[in-house]
Amino acid sequence: MSEYLKMKQVPIIETVFDIQDLVNNPVGVFEKYRKKYGSTFSFRFGVNKTIVTGDPEVLKHVLKDNNANYHKSHIQVKRFVEFQGIGLTNSHGDYWFRQRRLLSMGFSPSHLKKLLPLQLQVLKDFMTNFDTAAKKGPVEIHQQMVHFTLRAVGKSLFGSELKEVELEKFAHAIEDIQAFITKQVVKPFLIPWYKISGESKKYQDLRKEGDQIIIDYVNQRRKSGIDDGDILKIMLNNPYKDTGEYMSDERVMVEILQLLVAGNETSTTAATWTFYTLAQYPEHVLKMRKEINSVFGDEHVDYGKLRQLEFTLQVINESMRLNPPFWMIDREAQGDDEINGIKIPKGTTVIPYILGAHHNEEYWPDPKKFDPSRFDFTKNKKNHPFAHIPFGGGPRVCIGQNMAQMQMLLVVSAIVRNYDFKLTEDKPIGWKAMMLLRPDGPMYMDFIPVDS
Repeated sequence: MSEYLKMKQVPIIETVFDIQDLVNNPVGVFEKYRKKYGSTFSFRFGVNKTIVTGDPEVLKHVLKDNNANYHKSHIQVKRFVEFQGIGLTNSHGDYWFRQRRLLSMGFSPSHLKKLLPLQLQVLKDFMTNFDTAAKKGPVEIHQQMVHFTLRAVGKSLFGSELKEVELEKFAHAIEDIQAFITKQVVKPFLIPWYKISGESKKYQDLRKEGDQIIIDYVNQRRKSGIDDGDILKIMLNNPYKDTGEYMSDERVMVEILQLLVAGNETSTTAATWTFYTLAQYPEHVLKMRKEINSVFGDEHVDYGKLRQLEFTLQVINESMRLNPPFWMIDREAQGDDEINGIKIPKGTTVIPYILGAHHNEEYWPDPKKFDPSRFDFTKNKKNHPFAHIPFGGGPRVCIGQNMAQMQMLLVVSAIVRNYDFKLTEDKPIGWKAMMLLRPDGPMYMDFIPVDS
């Protein structure tokens, strides 16, 4: 197995790495060669050439300026289609554009304002249960964030009708299926065995159970006509602008499933890392609490006030810079291309290395330092727009990023306002780089009420 570098006009450099290292610790391998060779390097995975880049200029070219030439890789699309169908996250061209334009109605600021009451009810119920858990002893914060974000996303999609038992079934199915998809991506040579052994069928049956829950809700909604301002209602009641046709039940099912998976995992992971980071910087917790109390006072939370939590949002953005939920994504060149002297032949896999961009020393001085002031644009000049892309960039930027920010602001501000907290065990938590950058183990924390 050989690896070689090509950054701008630098000659190719040959070296060797262990493929098992790439499977077990991809971030460690990427960081090793990024520091050795620079922000853009390449290697061969089998017969396929792969370019890895954390250079914001190259990212801008691939994700925005010439995005039509870069589709999601066939490996990712094929594996996801098997369990999620073809929807917004894994389609291209006119079909993608039609879905994106219709679904974006559900994530506009005006629609998020309508969804806020549902989100606040989810938060109220969550905080009641969180208070009970915190009084009993250490809390595993990642699981707590799963409980909150899954319900927040679920209610946004389905409205108040969504039953708790069905939500729990979704949660377990999503976790199990995502783990199985990851196994297939990193060890594709085992796919025939998974089919022969019946393991693939096991996860297909899980998927079908989730599909049926969604179909049942679609049928119920068509009969009841209930309108909670949820995204399912938008899908059912709004035709495509170019054809005048309505989304079929099959398409609704696929889009709901994909939004549920993507929305839950991104917010969960980002919020978890935010609490982990804040536990090490209590001075920032105090500053956030002062801001939160000043903005909200004794009044109800509204969408406009959430946007006034400027320092809190700086903290969340800096946490996502250090620990981006999606640490990398992938694209495949549909035709020959070149950027800054880097030749990208047709068929090349390009990996926008988001963590590499977020830790790029050319754009982020002392990149391992937690410094929320990097995002205080009243004092600091804005950085390159593709140096910080926790939700991706270009036309395919995450459609739910505004909803994710709203949910993170809600849960982070609620807990920070009411609790001081620290890690139960004073030891570092590492990265487990799967499709998302998760903690490599449980993250137990002690939460102490601020009035105690």
